[in-house]
Amino acid sequence: MFYTPIECYTDVLQFGFLPRFFIQNLRVQVHVLTHYDSSSIVRSKACCLLYNADLLRQPRPCFLKGDVFQQASHYQKISVGGRGQAWFLEIAGLSAVLRSYQRGGLVAKLNRQSYLGIQPENSRAFKEWRLLQWMFDRGLPVPQPVAASLSRWPFAFSPFYRAHILLLRLENTQTLDQLLGQQAPDDRLWSLVGKCIRQFHNAGVCHADLNVNNILIDDQLRVYLIDFDKSAVRTGALAQVIKKDNLSRLKRSLRKQQGLAERYFFTQENWLALVAAYEKAGGG
Repeated sequence: MFYTPIECYTDVLQFGFLPRFFIQNLRVQVHVLTHYDSSSIVRSKACCLLYNADLLRQPRPCFLKGDVFQQASHYQKISVGGRGQAWFLEIAGLSAVLRSYQRGGLVAKLNRQSYLGIQPENSRAFKEWRLLQWMFDRGLPVPQPVAASLSRWPFAFSPFYRAHILLLRLENTQTLDQLLGQQAPDDRLWSLVGKCIRQFHNAGVCHADLNVNNILIDDQLRVYLIDFDKSAVRTGALAQVIKKDNLSRLKRSLRKQQGLAERYFFTQENWLALVAAYEKAGGG
């Protein structure tokens, strides 16, 4: 058990010897030491696994590369949202979700799954795992991370890797997109979504891709955010810009899905209720 570094960013507001146009986009990365955690790491020549020792007992380094399906009592591919592949798994007494990291856009046509990187802690999977654990420890509504893996590809000493992350499954949930395509939700939902987003922003967490498929609602109207790939804790002026972009991105996502569906229970009044609850929640 050890201290966990979490990536935070802050703007450099004033350097008298630098031109203003340069410092507007300059950021300083800060590693914040948090409390002791239960994470452990196991390595082999080809794989590196970061895991919660309270949830997994002595897993192999390549546990998420191939062993996971062999050991699972049940698994089912998930077809909802996101560009990466994902599966529901029953494994090691856990009900979990396994997600692979994949590229989108034009780059995906040439290289869909491989990333360049030497240090495991700088990999997308490890960064997301650390951030999720940090948020979970602070009571933010996110899935608890179980393990994150980096496996060298196409050979053990390659500078390229493929990555996976294993999370505890949030039971009895559906995406906001699924819910809005079925029926008009409870009037309280929009206020709850707004409060949930503000809760993350008050903690300094800026989601990199807040859309209707990354918001989960359970049967008790509890709201969760998922998929924090490339997200971070941020402070300063840049954070305020990103927080506003989070809301704009979500609204575009709602409008896009509304345009694609035959019926979709979303109105401007719903959006105003979300924003009102977000602003009322106050904070940073």
